[in-house]
Order: sequence, then structure tokens, then C-alpha cells
Amino acid sequence: MAIINNVAYSWSMITLASTALGIEEGSSTLEGVSGIKWNKKRKIESNYGMGGKPVSRGFGNISYSASITMDYATQQMLRSTYGSLMDIGEFDLIVSFANPMASDDWTTTTVTLKGCIFSEDGLESQQDDTNITKEFDLNPFDIVIGDGDTI
Repeated sequence: MAIINNVAYSWSMITLASTALGIEEGSSTLEGVSGIKWNKKRKIESNYGMGGKPVSRGFGNISYSASITMDYATQQMLRSTYGSLMDIGEFDLIVSFANPMASDDWTTTTVTLKGCIFSEDGLESQQDDTNITKEFDLNPFDIVIGDGDTI
């Protein structure tokens, strides 16, 4: 776990932005987001030959997945602009981690979920819910960490 100046990375340090959606860092538009996930995965398989033991490894495709959990008010705000989440089109979502209480040696970490597009729109709620939320797949085309390359 990374600790800088006795402060660990935490949910309160995450900010979201999307230039394509006109959402600047610190905007209240995505204030109702309560979860964000992303994952990169590369297919790796052992290659076998004589003797039943691996003789080498083969590398396959890299796949990307991401999701966002939003409350109903945030969903409705996006729907009021675009009609449906599926009508938004492709957008990049920039996830940043920064600590406003840290000294000058704190480095902001950025992950860009590139080419996101919603493949569904919907609602999940049940009796006694105090906050209606739903997790939506973002279907990213690429994931870039910092200013670096993909992979």
C-alpha cells in the first residue's frame, strides 16, 4: 500500500473528468459516482511439447474492461442531455488520484479509460433502498496509465 506523508490512497482522492462529455475535474456532474473499476488482461498460456511439461509461453490478445457505478440522479442528469446512456457515444474518462492535504512531493496519478461507450441503460432497485445505484460497463477501447504506453 502506498503511503505518502502518512496518507494512503483512498476513494476521497479520486476525481473524474471527460472532455468529450464537457465534464471538468471537480465538476458536480459525476458527483453521484460511487464506484469505478478498470482492468487490463493479457492472455498467457503455456505451450507444451514432449514430456508433458511446458516448453514455452505464448502471449495472446490484451483485453480491457471497466465499469462505473452511478446513483439515479447522475444517470438522469446524463439522460436529460443525451436521451439514453447508449446515445452518448464514445468518450474518454480520466480517473485521477490526488491528495489536497499532501505536501509538494505528492504526485497525481492518472488513468485514462479511452473510447468508453455504454452498451446498456437501465435501473436496479428494490424495497428499502435508500440510494438507487447501478453499475454500468464502460467497454473501453484502451486504458492508459499516466502518460505512458498502453499494455
